[in-house]
Amino acid sequence: METLKVVKTLKELEELTRYIEDKDYVGFDTETTGVIKGSHIIGFSVCSDIDVAYYVVLYRWDSISNNLVERETTKGAKSFLELLKTKKLILQNAVFDCSMVKDNFGVDLMPSVIHDTMLGGHILNENRSNGLKERGVELFGEDARAEQKAMKESVYKNGGVLTRDKYELYKADEDLLAYYGAKDAILTLKVFYNDVPQIYKEGLDKFFYDEESMSLLKGPTYDMNTEGLRVDPVKLQKLKQTLQADCLDAMGFITKEITHYVKDKYPGTGKSNNFNIGASQQRAWLLYDKLGNSFNTLTDSGRELCKSLGLKLPYTPAAKRTFIAIVRENKWKVWQEAKFNPKTKKMGRPKKVEDWWKYTACGKETLTKLAKKYKWVEKYLEYAKNLKLLNTYVEGIEKRMQYNVIRPNFLQHGTTSGRYACRNPNFQNLPRDDKRVKACIVAREGKVFVGADYAQLEPRVFASVSGDKNLMDCFSEGKDFYSVVGAPIFGKDGLPLEKDTPGSFAKRHPDLRDKAKIIALATPYGRTAAQQAAAMDIPREEAQELIENYFDAYPDVEKMMLDSHEEAKTNGVVFSLFGRPRRMPRATKIPQLFPKVKHEDLPYEWRNILNLSMNHKVQSTAASIMNRAAIAVWKECQVKGWTTVKIVLQVHDQLILEGPKELSKEMAKVLKRCMEETTELPGVKLIAEPFISNDLAGQK
Repeated sequence: METLKVVKTLKELEELTRYIEDKDYVGFDTETTGVIKGSHIIGFSVCSDIDVAYYVVLYRWDSISNNLVERETTKGAKSFLELLKTKKLILQNAVFDCSMVKDNFGVDLMPSVIHDTMLGGHILNENRSNGLKERGVELFGEDARAEQKAMKESVYKNGGVLTRDKYELYKADEDLLAYYGAKDAILTLKVFYNDVPQIYKEGLDKFFYDEESMSLLKGPTYDMNTEGLRVDPVKLQKLKQTLQADCLDAMGFITKEITHYVKDKYPGTGKSNNFNIGASQQRAWLLYDKLGNSFNTLTDSGRELCKSLGLKLPYTPAAKRTFIAIVRENKWKVWQEAKFNPKTKKMGRPKKVEDWWKYTACGKETLTKLAKKYKWVEKYLEYAKNLKLLNTYVEGIEKRMQYNVIRPNFLQHGTTSGRYACRNPNFQNLPRDDKRVKACIVAREGKVFVGADYAQLEPRVFASVSGDKNLMDCFSEGKDFYSVVGAPIFGKDGLPLEKDTPGSFAKRHPDLRDKAKIIALATPYGRTAAQQAAAMDIPREEAQELIENYFDAYPDVEKMMLDSHEEAKTNGVVFSLFGRPRRMPRATKIPQLFPKVKHEDLPYEWRNILNLSMNHKVQSTAASIMNRAAIAVWKECQVKGWTTVKIVLQVHDQLILEGPKELSKEMAKVLKRCMEETTELPGVKLIAEPFISNDLAGQK
């Protein structure tokens, strides 16, 4: 039976202090007024035994005065939190709670954190949600819906709201909030005791505690989430105006060009009758049905429909014509019966066959090809690019920045590979080549950015994992990776393979080099001949020949791919070079379900599982190289006593520090050394050349 105790007085806080003093492991959680810097902690929970938890009330919501009312416990809170620094702390989402404590009380708990249950759950199963409530249901059958309903009713009763943009949980009755918080602390500790033995049992303890996960969390991840990036508001406003004007101009041109095509189907008599160029399905109708262009691929829904209709995915012109004909024949027939939705607890609607073009993809790859044929498509690509910059980054930064500082959320548990996910806004997807937004992110007064970008990290990892000597040697010999791959595939042996050498493969056959870029990595990652043909706009037979030439020239690459597939089918899991697992238990069913089926002939959903096994070996290895370099940089800064040097950003294969101008050259040396020497990649040297800049665009 769980005991949940509420602490409202200094005397009760003193009793809690005496209870905690001789404890070793402590679960900890905070309740706050918000999730951004400047939010207030209204209470916190601690738990050292899985059947007892305490919630310390610092503030309670008074619905009459419509204000938070301070409890006397606030006078002893800092001393108690200082005591927690001497404990081994277990938290769920430690970055958030520790940043709130530091912001509110000036107490840094992060050095005392030994385990984050969100990360622990992720390393044990990267395919599930690792939210605390979900883990509670999964492990202990603790359904929190009744508690959540009571909390929601209490918040509304006290004049609060619970929306995505305004989440006022702190307005619930203090005793109910205390119960809610204390339960979370107990659950955090219970999940910890459940997961730790499993981490050790699976041999992931060194990876998780020493080499990567927790070290990354306590250093680089914490820095990036708390330090933030300074924004130049004048530059940002000018960019906003420019993007708005460019979008208006582009849309005017597009509308003028396509109106006569769409006016019959979309006469504009109402909102639903206006053609929306931003809607993929409507673009597909215009380009494929109205204008008669061939589609490249299907959407996920289209793939499901193909499976239901007993069709193979259409890649050849004949297969595409067959797909269109059969979909037309079956229009309005039910192809998927109604299913029960466990989230809404309701039955969904059956799916009926609709117009064929609604199942076709009409994204960037297709549009890029058609841009050569239609000027308005070229304009639309420019428009879409500018609109994303405007909505996601410029307006996203404007909305979220505080005192001209933006703090994106970097998440270690957001991907299966171990790379960071990022949101609010997603700085991981900052355009690599378009530097207009980057130019608006500037170093603080008296400081500079020092960054470095790995040179061809993925191809280097790919070459190393393949074990192919020619691919590995090309980097040390100064050859171009894609020329080394492309020359034998296209029968152009004998040409120089250095990229910038006169008469080289790259200089004489840039179009073939571009195709080699498509073939080199995509083929081992599972792109079939039919898919390659569509991507390169060549016949399927020619694409198949190129793939065979590739594997003939580099048999170790094919072996790497097939070994990954076999590992997944045998064990249901594959590992990166550093031991990060990617679990795919369904792969073990493939030998029984498809005993004699070639890889490219497997149904898409099964083929894709095996493709992910190969992808993980390269992508996750590259992620660990970056993560471990960041850890090494962070530790070296601590050793040198560089308290004003912070890791502020990791985007793509680039790591960026911010620090005093006078330390810039030393920072560059440290960054280069750590990125190039922390990890030894078998057979391939890592290269990362640093730069020093006043903004993220690299302008000195």
